[in-house]
Amino acid sequence: MIFLYSLKLLSSNWGKALKFFLYYIVVWGLCFALFLPCFFQFRGIISANFSGLGTFFQGVFGGHLGEGLNAIINTSYNTIVDVFKNNIGLAIYGLLLIFVVLPYLVNVGKYAFCEMLYSYMTSKAEIGFFSALVRSLRKSLLFSLCKVVFNIFFLTAVLLCLFGIGQVFGTMFVTYILPFVAIILLVVMFSLEQTLVLGWLPAMIVFDCNVFCAFRKGIKAVKRHFWTTLGTAVLYFVLFWVLTLLVGFYCLAVLIPIVTILLNVYNMAMFFSSQGMRFYYTENNILTPKKLEEVDNINKTAYIL
Repeated sequence: MIFLYSLKLLSSNWGKALKFFLYYIVVWGLCFALFLPCFFQFRGIISANFSGLGTFFQGVFGGHLGEGLNAIINTSYNTIVDVFKNNIGLAIYGLLLIFVVLPYLVNVGKYAFCEMLYSYMTSKAEIGFFSALVRSLRKSLLFSLCKVVFNIFFLTAVLLCLFGIGQVFGTMFVTYILPFVAIILLVVMFSLEQTLVLGWLPAMIVFDCNVFCAFRKGIKAVKRHFWTTLGTAVLYFVLFWVLTLLVGFYCLAVLIPIVTILLNVYNMAMFFSSQGMRFYYTENNILTPKKLEEVDNINKTAYIL
């Protein structure tokens, strides 16, 4: 139910979502421009190592999905090693840009977007994206820093797991088991990560507390709807990977911000619901939790008596 209400909340705030989407595109464009020196420096290495990429995908669609995935995993690892050997300073610059600067700026925008949603959900107040960005800057900068550190540890764990399964060279494992292991690993790990941090940002905004206190409150909130939240996160990431495989990796420039927007709206709706708080999900509709409905009915009965 919260999933459906979050979609209605998004439809009522599509203008805010569009502003965040544009901010997302601007941030990605800026980071891409800063990444160009790395692109030109390492273009030859990447092109040489992935020259057989077309062959890998022919194998994928020709019934050899496991072999193609195994080749891609190992080629990616060898490419990273070659890049660092070629120019370690520029390689570190590129990694910092991709895994620190880009997510840091995106998380600042997420905070402003959720601030806008909070104002609408509590009182239908309309505030601009830039106003929310400036007003929340002090807290959003600290939140973004902590979130980036968390994401670095998480992504390191994911990459180590992928590298580990890529080192298994048994024919049966590579052909029949590797594809399922890789897909399940990615979906489960990203879903669990999202579930773990889902209430972090909303708690910081709703309770106006520090980033560490908000993390604890967020985990408590998720516990109340753990399986529903996990199921929704799995649904989002399954759809994300299916669409990526069907449409192509070029669609990631659009899919990533869309999924980010959907998850942030769902996060706010879930957190309000877990705290037993009323909120506007459309212009003229308020979602009231059952406990509050019971309290309202008791108060009405007491008033009549």
